[in-house]
Amino acid sequence: MNKQNRRNGKRGFTLIELLVALLITGMLMGTVTTVFLMAQKIYTRGENISYKQKSITNIETDLQNALARASYDGVVIDYSNPGGDYAIGFKDGVCVEVIGGNVYSTDQISQFEFTVTNQNRMNYVITPKDATMSQLKGGIIMNNVKIPPFSSEAIDSGSGTKYLVITYETGS
Repeated sequence: MNKQNRRNGKRGFTLIELLVALLITGMLMGTVTTVFLMAQKIYTRGENISYKQKSITNIETDLQNALARASYDGVVIDYSNPGGDYAIGFKDGVCVEVIGGNVYSTDQISQFEFTVTNQNRMNYVITPKDATMSQLKGGIIMNNVKIPPFSSEAIDSGSGTKYLVITYETGS
């Protein structure tokens, strides 16, 4: 009988060993799950910020291209109609960009500030709605503009309908 008890004792793990292994496995799984969820949250937050930055940067690029092609008297502020070849502003609190008659809207911008210096240099500040993001500031030479259209102008989501309208230079 003694031989049989020895054989039975060497067949598997004891209940205590199984419980300890289960406890260690559970702790490891909990740690891995926590790390995975944190990484997923960071990725999602980064993706959202990337989308916002891309939207604002695209608008800045379109604005720079339009200002560089502005005609002699083709930069005006309009309180009702986004005419011209390019217009940017706010309608009913939403930022609207009109390029060649096509309307694009974004909810990422809260304000534009434009300042004209030296007759044809326009400095701009684009303020995102997300306060954690920094403002985009820049300037562009309006090649064909010889008389400043205004000295300073702010367009924001609370100013009703208001657009910076740009008409392109035609010809050579």
